[in-house]
Amino acid sequence: MTDEFDKALHRALRPQGPREDLAARVVARLDSRSMPPAPQPATRRDFIWRRAFRSRWLPAALAACLIAGVGLVQLRQHALNARANQARAQLLQALSIASHNVNIVRTAVAREEKPDS
Repeated sequence: MTDEFDKALHRALRPQGPREDLAARVVARLDSRSMPPAPQPATRRDFIWRRAFRSRWLPAALAACLIAGVGLVQLRQHALNARANQARAQLLQALSIASHNVNIVRTAVAREEKPDS
């Protein structure tokens, strides 16, 4: 089955020579096209941008800005973590105080309920 498919594919894709009017068609198409507009002279701004990228200071400045941005995000994350740890410590202290007070009250209630022996 694959041999039949290969043969059919070979027949369908066999090389063919160019038609005899190829050169005439190419010349006609080239004549029918309008000339592309002349390139505009480079402006001073274009020159400065090209020079900046060529001199490597602009890519270095962009990399520095990217690094600074990542650093600021990390700094903010660190500050949030510090605040979360502080809130956690305060919560644990409050729970400890509340637990201590509950133990005092429970002991007092237990003494009141227990008859003197």
